[in-house]
Amino acid sequence: MRHDVSEPETLEQLVADRVGTGREMTWRQFEERAVDEESGHRPSRDTLWKIGNGKPVKVDRRVVGAVAAGLGLPLRRVQIAATFQITGLVVSDVGGGMVVHEPGVAPDGPRVQGALKDDDHSNE
Repeated sequence: MRHDVSEPETLEQLVADRVGTGREMTWRQFEERAVDEESGHRPSRDTLWKIGNGKPVKVDRRVVGAVAAGLGLPLRRVQIAATFQITGLVVSDVGGGMVVHEPGVAPDGPRVQGALKDDDHSNE
């Protein structure tokens, strides 16, 4: 159901691709499974529906955790999708860590490489 595979995933896409009529789970199943493992938070049916339909909703780490659990996806993947949807920034793996940057900008540019070198020296 994703429109442009060159674009990073969004929280909306993760939900819309998997939940609803003709998809792998119903809204009721998603709602029952959507419980943040860390806090036990269970977002409302309305909140989950709004996420999957691109409507404005307050998203915090508990909601992201609940969506990950509800979809059966790795938390990190859902966090990255939420980051892009909310901020427009993408997350990339660089040098054993994660870097948040603007789309189209190399995540391993000179500034990141310099920061990684500085970090390597802090362990000496």
